[in-house]
Amino acid sequence: MTNYELVTTGFRELTKALVPFVITQLQNQYQGQWWNNGVIGSLAPEQQTGLPVGGTKEQMEKSLDLARCLYIIDRQWGMVFRQKLSREHKSWVTELINTRNDWAHKGMEDMDEGDAYRALDTMARLVESIDGEAYESIRKCANLVRYKTEGPSVEAPVKLAQQLEIPLNKVGLKPWRSVIAPHPDVQKGVYRKAEFAADLSQVARGIATAEYQDPKEFFARTYITSGIKELLLQAARRVTSGNGEPVIQLKTAFGGGKTHSLLALYHMMKNSAKAESLPGVKALLDSEKIGALPKTRVVTLVGTHLDPSKARRPDGLPGVQVYTLWGELAAQLAEQSNNPKLYEMVREADKKGVAPGSKVLTDLLDAASPCLILMDEIVAYARKIYGRNDLPCGSYGSVMSFMQELTEAVKASKRSLVVASIPESETEAGGDDGWRALQEISKVFGRMEYIWKPVGPEEGFSIVRRRLFMPVTDELAVEETCVAFSRMYNESSGDYPIESKELTYQARMKDCYPIHPEVFDRLYNDWTTLEKFQKTRGVLRFMATVVFNLWQGGDLGVLIMPGSIPLGQGQTKEEIVNYLPSGWDAIVDADIDGNRSQAYGIDAGNARYGQLMAARRCARAIFLGSAPSSKGQPNRGIEDSRIRLGVMQPGEQVSVYNDVLGRLEAKLTYLYSAGSRYWLDSAPNLRRTMEDRAAQVKPEAVEMEIEKRVANFGEKGMFAGIHTIPRSSADIPDELSARLVILSPLHKYSRGTGTSTAEEVAKDYLNNRGQSLRIYKNMLMFLAPDFGNSAHLEQEVRKYLAWLSIDIDKDSLNLDAGQQKEVASGLKTSSENVDLRIKETYIWLLVPTQEGTEPIRLEAYDLPADKESPIRKAQNVIRSNELLISQWAPALLRMKLDEPLWKDKDHIGIDELWKMMCQYCYLPRLRDREVLMNAIRAGMSSDEYFAYAEGYSNGRYMGLRIKQSYPDIIPSGLLVKPQIAIPVLEADKKPSSEEPSTSSLGVQGGQGASKTEREALSEQEEQSKGKRFYASFNLDPIRMNRDAGSIFENVVSLLAEIKDARIEVSINIHAVLPRGIDSGLERTIKENGRTLGVRDLGIEDID
Repeated sequence: MTNYELVTTGFRELTKALVPFVITQLQNQYQGQWWNNGVIGSLAPEQQTGLPVGGTKEQMEKSLDLARCLYIIDRQWGMVFRQKLSREHKSWVTELINTRNDWAHKGMEDMDEGDAYRALDTMARLVESIDGEAYESIRKCANLVRYKTEGPSVEAPVKLAQQLEIPLNKVGLKPWRSVIAPHPDVQKGVYRKAEFAADLSQVARGIATAEYQDPKEFFARTYITSGIKELLLQAARRVTSGNGEPVIQLKTAFGGGKTHSLLALYHMMKNSAKAESLPGVKALLDSEKIGALPKTRVVTLVGTHLDPSKARRPDGLPGVQVYTLWGELAAQLAEQSNNPKLYEMVREADKKGVAPGSKVLTDLLDAASPCLILMDEIVAYARKIYGRNDLPCGSYGSVMSFMQELTEAVKASKRSLVVASIPESETEAGGDDGWRALQEISKVFGRMEYIWKPVGPEEGFSIVRRRLFMPVTDELAVEETCVAFSRMYNESSGDYPIESKELTYQARMKDCYPIHPEVFDRLYNDWTTLEKFQKTRGVLRFMATVVFNLWQGGDLGVLIMPGSIPLGQGQTKEEIVNYLPSGWDAIVDADIDGNRSQAYGIDAGNARYGQLMAARRCARAIFLGSAPSSKGQPNRGIEDSRIRLGVMQPGEQVSVYNDVLGRLEAKLTYLYSAGSRYWLDSAPNLRRTMEDRAAQVKPEAVEMEIEKRVANFGEKGMFAGIHTIPRSSADIPDELSARLVILSPLHKYSRGTGTSTAEEVAKDYLNNRGQSLRIYKNMLMFLAPDFGNSAHLEQEVRKYLAWLSIDIDKDSLNLDAGQQKEVASGLKTSSENVDLRIKETYIWLLVPTQEGTEPIRLEAYDLPADKESPIRKAQNVIRSNELLISQWAPALLRMKLDEPLWKDKDHIGIDELWKMMCQYCYLPRLRDREVLMNAIRAGMSSDEYFAYAEGYSNGRYMGLRIKQSYPDIIPSGLLVKPQIAIPVLEADKKPSSEEPSTSSLGVQGGQGASKTEREALSEQEEQSKGKRFYASFNLDPIRMNRDAGSIFENVVSLLAEIKDARIEVSINIHAVLPRGIDSGLERTIKENGRTLGVRDLGIEDID
């Protein structure tokens, strides 16, 4: 059968059990209105489709299906079903509602094995206290899914565990597998089918597994605790001499060994003739000088097996029908004594469902003496009949009366005793009715019983060792191992808990071998606090799974330690996470163990860790020591000293594990820490919350944060302005001053890759200012982010913004004081990292450069990636490479003047010179106009460089002077070639009788004027005549923007400087479109033309 078919079978059996149970409970609560109030009133309108309005009980019963039953239990929980079921039943019902919905929509597609087993296991748990037969049927389906066989005692092929990675033992100690071997069923995995669930009724019926059914096998695997020893001796005394306790109550938590203790009594007394052949029993009896045990009748009353609604027909009593507990007691005694008359003593009381009285019971017991009455799960039986008066088993009150009468009768009898198992917890009692029954039964037995608890806390490890392992084959190896561990613990000052240094701890290691005591301490101290984790049975099941996987995987560890537990193996993980809330399976896979876990990745990435599996071993130890903890605990988690205790083996370096703990703390999603304590939680830690939020931060938010921080880089320094991440070229003024443009983090520079968007954007800013051409290109420089480092910056900004959002939401996230401190620390560290990343990212200075008439290019200078402000680093590079001159020598100025600036001129205006230097990138880039003025002042002290004139008019230089130490110069003045200025100034010094003398203010034209003066006068006269200029250019339509700018710069702008000039520039566009034009595009062109003020625009057909 497929998994889907097995689940379908399970749902069918569950429905058969739930329908009568639901109807019965609703009838008890609502009487004749049970259908309207209990069924119709619980279901939504769409769920009522097909339900009859009324009819017979059979008709109504047939109309109820599984989904309706589950919804009714869920919605009538408080009023009806909490009386009969526990809180866990409520959660199982909720889970099955979802499971049933998924199953119904799956069609015939097969189910995942894990999901199918979980569904059937939950069904079995739900129905166990409701219908024993349905429980058995569903459990068989679950076994088929998990083990591919129905029965718990049939060996099936077991998938061998995956070969484990094995850290090598470095000090020559023998691995545990060479010293002690598991029992064959543990080696093969057959134990998993029995699940260590002792069942007294199965043993009494002869259908239990061999380790429970066979008396010798049972005692061979049973560690006789002090409690079991006292129990067996009390029973032996009672049946031999009548001196032992007549009433014994076994009281411990679920899975604590109550049923196992009853089985020990059963086998010893049932096989009294050969009791001395049972392992350990002869020595036990000899210790009290108890001789041979008499033949003893053993009665088993198991509440989960007995059906209070049906009569039983004993095979050995033809014609007899048994209805009640007292009838069952008498019938079993009659069958074992081969004396039907014993049943006749209670026949009438059994038939009427009335307790027979203590006198009748005393006579019955003495007539069958000696006898042992074992009562198991009796609270479950009482819970079934609570509030019912229509069952053949008698009323709840009659059963309570029988309990009291039985204890009195046993006490009055000669050689009989009763031993009853009583649960401790409300959960095991099951619902309000079960809890009331538990209280009353405890009160009845409490009047005269001997209360006994089967397993002492220090005996658990002996039980596990005896049940899982065969005897040790090399005691010397055990001794050497324990001594080596003890020496390691004592040689360290504070790496391990203080108790590990004591000799008593060394003795514990020997008693627990091959399992490290820390494993038992964590299981018994931490895991048994979980309601579902059974104290003895839970430890057995889990450790059997661990041992099986380690044995099959070839583990060579010296001991089985918390760090050895292979949680990456599906069987081990499945066994342990089943006790935890949903979601832990994924946590183990993500963080702790398995090839995709973070811990595995840490080991794989570092040989020092990997050879010891250090990360996985520590993660496993943290899981075992912290997974059962809850948020409300004051000291949550496991100390680092206990982590080391759970992973370190002799010969290893403790520093490796100390280091890897820090790596785990940084990488694991579900790991928390406070001081020296570590714990795992089902909720992602704040680091994971931060990472999730960081992934959701929008790029615009990242850019805004970077822009805000870049704006705070520092003072402008040598620049007239710093423009931080402009949105377009229009945001950058076109002025006669040096400016640094900091590009957006979106525009990155990468030298030589051809993928630099920074260059493209910088060239756009350099050539344009909005819709106009930029004139003063030589005044811009650009600071760009590095392509490679930008990703790190953006990621760090995302982290910072994520921490910031967590800090804002800390109240709604309900963060405790420790978490708020973590947020504050994360926010501070991340903010500092952002600042550092910005400085590491903005490391490219792009400077416009031009050689002669070559195109302008951007020269890239890389800045050091240190902690200094990028602006300061840029200024240092600018100074060292003289990219922006703050002090200029007059000789260098004269060299530039001798180049194209005044090549064909006698003078040049200072304003004109400054504008040219700001405009053309082949000229030196000066910080500001004052640098030029200072160079001119310095040059005026000599007659080698240039002269200065305040103006030039009518062929005369006004205020012409040269070689003055402190000249008074202004930007509107002129620089004059020395070879022009000196003759003029010398001529001014020679007076002439025929001509008026010239002053220093200028030179007047005339006969006495020099040749140069005469040429100037002639040129002035020529200029006074009116002129008309015209020109026609053919422009490349593709490069029109560039060519038009060049025409403006080289022609129109020069004409505009002429006084009273009237300039008209027209653009004529003529286009031939042989394929026509799209109507939409035609409309767009016309609308754009009208908007631009076109005078004449038309589109016409070609003839």
